[in-house]
Amino acid sequence: MTDAILTPKQRTRIWVEHNLLGRISPAVTLLAYLFLFVPIVVLVIYSFNASRSTVVWSGFTLDWYGEVFQDRGLRQALQVSLVIAFVSALVSTAIGALTALAIVRRRFPGRDALATLLLAPMVLPEIVLAVALLVFMVAMNVTLGYFTMIVSHVLISVPFATLIVRAAAASLDKRLEEAAADLGADEWQAFWRVTFPLLLPPIVTAFLLAATLSFDNFVMSTFTSGVGTTPLPLRIYSMLKLGITPEINALGALMVLLNVFVVVIVMGRHLSLIVKK
Repeated sequence: MTDAILTPKQRTRIWVEHNLLGRISPAVTLLAYLFLFVPIVVLVIYSFNASRSTVVWSGFTLDWYGEVFQDRGLRQALQVSLVIAFVSALVSTAIGALTALAIVRRRFPGRDALATLLLAPMVLPEIVLAVALLVFMVAMNVTLGYFTMIVSHVLISVPFATLIVRAAAASLDKRLEEAAADLGADEWQAFWRVTFPLLLPPIVTAFLLAATLSFDNFVMSTFTSGVGTTPLPLRIYSMLKLGITPEINALGALMVLLNVFVVVIVMGRHLSLIVKK
C-alpha cells in the first residue's frame, strides 16, 4: 500500500540508501580506521626488530627500548618538549579560559574584533607566524631558547583553548551564578565554587589539546629554538641525516602506550561517574 503511493524517484532514493549507502558506509569506516591505525601497529611491531633497518625484519629484540633510555640526546630533547608543552599549555589554557569568559560574559568595546582576531593564528600559515615572531625576537634582542619557544607555542595554542572554553561557557546557565550571589557569594566566590567546577572538563580538554599541539610542533620550534633547547621533533628530524633506526620506533611505541594509558584513565573516570549516577 505504501509502496504504491511512492513515486519511482522516491523508490530509487530509498533503494540507494538501504542497499548501496548502507553497505558502503561500514566499508568506508573500516578503511578509514585501517588507514589511521595500521601505521601505528606497524611502528609498534618494528620497534622489536633486531635489525637496524626499520623496514627489514630480522628477529625479535627489546634492545631498542634500552637504547631509548640510554640515548642522552633523545632524553634531553624529550625533556625539552615536555617542559615546553606543559608550560605553554598551562599559559595558553589560562589565557584562553579568561578570554573566553570575557567574550561570553562581558560587554566591552572591541569584543567582536577580539573574537575575530583570535582566529588569525588558525587561519594564517604557521610558517608566516614563525618567521614574523623570529624577526620580532631578533629585533628585540631576545635570546632564542625556552622563552621564545613557549611564546611561539602559546601563540598557536591560545585560539584552540579559547574556542573550546568559549563553547562551554556559552552553554552555562547564568542563573546558577545568580543563585550563588543571592546566597551571599561575591563574584570571586561564585566563580571558584560554581563557574570553575562546571568549566573544569573543557579547561582540561583545552590543556591537553594545547599540550599535544606544543609537543609535536615542528615549524614554530624550527624558528624559535636555541642552543641546548632542541625539542624532540627537531631531534628526530636531525637523525634522518644519519638514518633512522628502530630506536625511534621504540620511542614512538612508548608514546603510544602513554596515550593509551591516559585515554584508559579518562574513560575509566567517566565510566565510574556514569555508574554512580
